[in-house]
Amino acid sequence: MASDGVVGPVCPGLTVDELDPSALTRLASELESDDLARSIAQTYLRMLDTRLTRAASALERRDEVDAMDVLLSLRVSSATVGLVRLESAVLCVIDAVRRGEPDLARERGDSMLGLAPAARHALRSQLERAAPAAFA
Repeated sequence: MASDGVVGPVCPGLTVDELDPSALTRLASELESDDLARSIAQTYLRMLDTRLTRAASALERRDEVDAMDVLLSLRVSSATVGLVRLESAVLCVIDAVRRGEPDLARERGDSMLGLAPAARHALRSQLERAAPAAFA
């Protein structure tokens, strides 16, 4: 996978898997709605670039409060839709922010941005492969 070199040295504990394919099935089951699970995943995709830009900006400004706000939201939503590799990268950034290491947080944030295209592709592919009834 092309993104392996992007994050590996910065965050050595990063998961190899891009996507947990069962996450949307679990979400649909919890919500009792395949359509709602798909809608959440599609909303995630629409908002991803904005969230990543906001995170990068907060890290650049060394604004820990704003960074943690967007990073925690991004972590939870990434896990919800099954993007486990991106979630893992976000956790690495959160860890650096919590430890008061802004330069490392910014470096990890840049690496996190490098994972976004593969994450986006993986989730879109999952949505295309799975017919709405497949989440039931």
